[in-house]
Amino acid sequence: MRENELIPDAKFYFREINPNFTGIDKTDWVVKTTEDIFKGKRCLVFSVPGPFTPICSAFQLPQFEKFYNDFRFEYGIDEVYCHSISDWFIMDAWFKKENIKNVKILPDGNGDFARLLGMSVNRTDYGMGIRPWRSAFITTPYEQMEMMFAEPNMQDNLDHDPYEESSPQNILEYLRRQKAGLDLKKDWLYPNTLKVNEYGQKARVFGKKEEAS
Repeated sequence: MRENELIPDAKFYFREINPNFTGIDKTDWVVKTTEDIFKGKRCLVFSVPGPFTPICSAFQLPQFEKFYNDFRFEYGIDEVYCHSISDWFIMDAWFKKENIKNVKILPDGNGDFARLLGMSVNRTDYGMGIRPWRSAFITTPYEQMEMMFAEPNMQDNLDHDPYEESSPQNILEYLRRQKAGLDLKKDWLYPNTLKVNEYGQKARVFGKKEEAS
């Protein structure tokens, strides 16, 4: 998606407590729309290829949680969402394991939102089906795209896992420069302070297939 385009219409399937339910599971399905999520708020959404995967768990989710207060109170981001082509149950279990308190879940189990954003890739070579390309974006209160931060060279079945441009450090640099009225040229961005991209190149989270002999 390009800047200023409307965020695509999609449905997101959540589980919420239903006081009328008894038994082990007291939650029921609640369907929310793009308008429900984004209207009237400036939101930050980051997309992860998969819950419980190494870079998503070691860097991406905990770092966005770590810098939540900076986004919220220093730069006026109303909500921070973690998006993945995963259902509510998987993402909720992952959030509980990582002790996430501030970042919110944006479950895209059918992959419609990622597809409409143009940010889904094929990971079938690694048994993972269709997954989001690692990225992040900021929305306006009018449900428009303010800025997209996507890892470069988007492609299917990539054998490594880049993570730099969509990092919270890079987004904070963009917001800092925006607030200060500084140059926002992209070649000024992408500080690799934690060498996460180097880690991603080495991690090969999705594995590199070995050719059959």
